[in-house]
Amino acid sequence: MSYHGRFEQQKQPKQPKDPENKTGKSGKGLKIFLIVLAVVLVLILIACAAVYFFIQNKFNKMNIVTLPEDTYVYTEATDEYTRPPETEETQVEETTEAVVETTARASTADDIINILVVGQAARAGEEYNMADTTMLISLNTYTKEVTVFSILRDSYVKLPDYKGHTCGRAKFTVCYNLGYQWGGGTAGAMEMTNICLRDNFGIEVDYNIEVSFDGFIRMIDYLNGVELELTQAEADYLNKDTLYVQRTIEPGVQVLQGMEALSYARMRKAEGDSESDIKRTERQRKLVASLLEKFRYMSLSELNGWVDELLPMVTTTMTASDVTKLAAKILPMVIDLQMTGETIPISGTGWGEMVDIYDDGNIHSVIKFETAQQKKLIRAITEAEVS
Repeated sequence: MSYHGRFEQQKQPKQPKDPENKTGKSGKGLKIFLIVLAVVLVLILIACAAVYFFIQNKFNKMNIVTLPEDTYVYTEATDEYTRPPETEETQVEETTEAVVETTARASTADDIINILVVGQAARAGEEYNMADTTMLISLNTYTKEVTVFSILRDSYVKLPDYKGHTCGRAKFTVCYNLGYQWGGGTAGAMEMTNICLRDNFGIEVDYNIEVSFDGFIRMIDYLNGVELELTQAEADYLNKDTLYVQRTIEPGVQVLQGMEALSYARMRKAEGDSESDIKRTERQRKLVASLLEKFRYMSLSELNGWVDELLPMVTTTMTASDVTKLAAKILPMVIDLQMTGETIPISGTGWGEMVDIYDDGNIHSVIKFETAQQKKLIRAITEAEVS
């Protein structure tokens, strides 16, 4: 092979000229785009990290408890009685129609968040927590409706067998306290209460929150009070409560401060209260509605300060991640939320009786109900189950 032949084999073809330098421009533009994209991504990551650490800092102030997952098998509570025949048909029919009307939408259980809020009454130095007030807040993120259920303390429930203890029927109000004793604290109180609500009423609790009396008072005081319309009987009751009320309160629209609002929320025997617990829970829902109205128009700085004040006095099963997800769902719809109130048992479906609960000769006033009926009515709202 000649030298010339070897040379020809090694020669490379020349690249065509690019008189307009198109390749150079597009390459340079691509580099600029990638740099800008990288800067934007870095800024987003910094912002996300800042938000994350901000949330972590906030919610590290809370007392967070963890409940076991599904360690108890669902059991049907057995009804030992039936409704009085003279009230059965009319009340059941009216209540069912109301529930169907409320939930006849394309909602699913995934749209609904159920939060159980307990106002516990233990004072400093007391050994066991008592549930003075128990509310279920059921938020439908699809219909933007909030149903605030007040769980009547005198409801005659089948207590769950818990931590080696076999239980019978008793008033619902004792459940939280027993769970606290047998379960070793607030987590036990929450767990036993959740099981009780699930067995008797079909309620699936997503999150639990416990707030003390002190927390409630400070929450209201930080907001400079809560506006409520008082009857003459309610004003008279508050004026007799010299422990919590230090001024003369008139009937009509009044702004109640923390201790006054607590007295209002706990009021059971104002003149004309024929069914004291039902009237009491009605007042509590009015207070919640007034607070919700106030929250609608709070600025971010006001909301931030309120959260800082309240969180150290809250015990909850929510993690910072849970709160972040909830806030992302709820905050955009706060202005449009519509609130309705209800009792558990559902109003018009329970009936009162006098029962010797502990077989000791002492008679107690209780509210009885049909378990299957309650589950159907309540789960239509809390789980979007309409049969």
